[in-house]
Amino acid sequence: MKALILIVILTLSVLTGPAQARQNLLFVADIDFAPYSMITQGQAAGIDVDVLTEAANRAGFMIEIQFKPWDELIEMVKNGTCDGAFGLFKSPEREQYSMFMEAAPLHYSDYVLFTKVGSKFSFRSYANLQGKTIGRIAGTSLGKDFEASLVKGVMQIKEYPDLATALKGLLVNEIDAYAGNIDVTHYRLKSMGMTSSIVYLPKKIVTQKPTYLVLSRASKLKDKDRVIQGLERAMDQMRKDGTYNKIARHYLIRY
Repeated sequence: MKALILIVILTLSVLTGPAQARQNLLFVADIDFAPYSMITQGQAAGIDVDVLTEAANRAGFMIEIQFKPWDELIEMVKNGTCDGAFGLFKSPEREQYSMFMEAAPLHYSDYVLFTKVGSKFSFRSYANLQGKTIGRIAGTSLGKDFEASLVKGVMQIKEYPDLATALKGLLVNEIDAYAGNIDVTHYRLKSMGMTSSIVYLPKKIVTQKPTYLVLSRASKLKDKDRVIQGLERAMDQMRKDGTYNKIARHYLIRY
């Protein structure tokens, strides 16, 4: 009888142990960053969303994902009203309020210039941008060469709150070109049926820049190092076993 009781206790421990270890985490995603984060038919979707969901499941964490405008996302990370966010480029300023999961980037980003068809816009070097007005989403980092040329006054910059407004600015000639993420911008143009009206130039401004999942330093989440290690390990496994490419291929042909 004692042996039977012991077996029952051990069985319950196995069944309840993982549930007790699971931790609820609130992550915030950019609402305007398809195909990496978006809402489709009322459901959270996108490459980064699906990757994080699978990684959290493998690591034993329960997660909630909220979608916010970029400025609000950053503010939530700063003040700790979320546990984490995605996807952020790394910078010294952001490291002050974010813990970056550097061992396993969420994805890699390429940025290019988008122009209207027929504009005869050339971009082989930054000298070609002399006197031009370039649009970008507010807060977007476009690399040292771009920023150096901006400081020198080679071109002017006009910042927009979101992608839709930036593309409208390009169409009505507020700007000569728009500097944007190639996947995100092309995905939007395709959904709008405008890939024959706006095209991107072959020279890249930013190449293979890693984008990360972060935890908020101000969050009240306990044992953050354990969370980071668990998610990094899971995302690394997903790259190695082909899960990442399988997810990405659902949204982007190039995978």
